[in-house]
Amino acid sequence: MSKLIIWDWNGTLLNDVKACVDSMNCMLDKRSVNKITIDYYKSIFTFPVKKYYQELGFDFNKEPFEELSIEYIDLYKRNSMNSPLQEGVIELLNFFKSRKYKQVILSASEQIALENQVKQRNIFNYFDSLIGLNNIHAKGKVDNAKNFVVNSPGYDQIILIGDTMHDLEVAQEINAKCILVSNGHQVINKEKFNGNAVIVNTLLDITKLNL
Repeated sequence: MSKLIIWDWNGTLLNDVKACVDSMNCMLDKRSVNKITIDYYKSIFTFPVKKYYQELGFDFNKEPFEELSIEYIDLYKRNSMNSPLQEGVIELLNFFKSRKYKQVILSASEQIALENQVKQRNIFNYFDSLIGLNNIHAKGKVDNAKNFVVNSPGYDQIILIGDTMHDLEVAQEINAKCILVSNGHQVINKEKFNGNAVIVNTLLDITKLNL
């Protein structure tokens, strides 16, 4: 039986919510706009990311999204340098490794940036593949998931572990079981997801599931 875990990166394995909020607050402060809290960020963050920027009041007619993305990524690279792994990451990676799951990361991060972040945290060797984007605008995660599954046939079980509604959408597109952790980038609750995903508070709670 061939089994696959598809991990989201930001917010799921990497605890970078504060880095994201700090980066956006730098942009807002530069424009004399009120800063946001982590709770507010988690209540409005969404995919596509352009909607999140619009919710914050950015006008793409005055400042193109592509230019804003470059500014944000420059800030994020600095602010996320010391972002830690989520609690329980090593234990859970070893948990699935001992059970012969193949593990990959599917991320909305740009490919090289993803590879660097994973290597810097000394967990690169746990993964068979790192699947990032070829742009910095967080577009294309669904297509990358579909391409990977099509080109890697034969899995009897696929589980996608993430922290956002978009991760559930990706899981549904590839017919994967979805587990969402509620300590990432979005407010996650059972009522919102209506049984379509298994909701856990932390990564370590996943070891208690009947997978």
